[in-house]
Amino acid sequence: TYLLLGHSFLAGVCLLVARVSGLSFDFVVKLPAIISDLGLALLLRSTPGGGDRAALIYMANPLTVLLSAYHGQLHTVALVGAVFALWLADRNRFIVGGLVLALAASVRQHYAALIVPLVRSAGAPRIATLLAFVGALALLNAPLLGRANPDRVLQPISNYGLWGWTMLFKHGPRVLALAGLGGVEAVLASVNTVLETHGSWLYWLWVAGFAVWVWRHPEGSRWRAALLFVLGIYAVSTGFGVQRLLWALPFWLIVNMREAMTYSLLGGAYLIASYWQWGLNTKYGVGSLTANLHLLTPADLVGVFFVGTLGFVTWAYCTRAAWRLARG
Repeated sequence: TYLLLGHSFLAGVCLLVARVSGLSFDFVVKLPAIISDLGLALLLRSTPGGGDRAALIYMANPLTVLLSAYHGQLHTVALVGAVFALWLADRNRFIVGGLVLALAASVRQHYAALIVPLVRSAGAPRIATLLAFVGALALLNAPLLGRANPDRVLQPISNYGLWGWTMLFKHGPRVLALAGLGGVEAVLASVNTVLETHGSWLYWLWVAGFAVWVWRHPEGSRWRAALLFVLGIYAVSTGFGVQRLLWALPFWLIVNMREAMTYSLLGGAYLIASYWQWGLNTKYGVGSLTANLHLLTPADLVGVFFVGTLGFVTWAYCTRAAWRLARG
């Protein structure tokens, strides 16, 4: 597995419930995300900078509705855990917040980095908060970490070239080939191979940079730090899954609601367009649509270009916001 055991546990419980109840697994597996959305909305209502408006925007958001009720992703369970941990820290319950963050990281290990702003602002219970987090995370995942290849969880699987700057490296040459400018793909082949194989190191470099940033800005908000971390992940990612689009939303609603709404429009449009594009693989009977652009009708080709442009613009918006947060 490329994920820690919290993810497997949730999926396993959903499978067990589906078998015992006779309900469809496709239905049951979406319930944790939907319930988490409701809980997250309640947390937003009682968080300074959030309130009823933030909760309403979150619940009515295309990212929220599609990724939970339609796509059915356990990312939301990890996200509500991360938000709850910061919510607890706002109430000076740092040790409990560390335990909750360990649960969230057990579903999506990326959130483990948020222990840095949590510990940085904890004051007296700083060591206890860190020990609670590390101890709970190690205990919960001991069966996995004691098995072969535990290093896989340090390189979470992703889809190279489906997001941001790596789109230009992987798919740019294919677009140029359609215009009669071939040969570029061969030049970039080695670059793409290196990025696809070792791109996870960019995550670790960002985690290190984020930790340094947090420690040098003790006066900074934990919510602002969390948003910066997620946007930094978006910025450096060599691969991507549209499920990650939800990660930034609650933090952004608290830090800057107006920017969050713009992001929702961009990300929501990209998500919906991506669903349309995925259907083209079946239509054309190919495993990789972008590797067979020459088969597409002119209308579908324009549509695929539009989806790619939406993805790149969304990435650029997030990257610009991350840069402004880091500098501010």
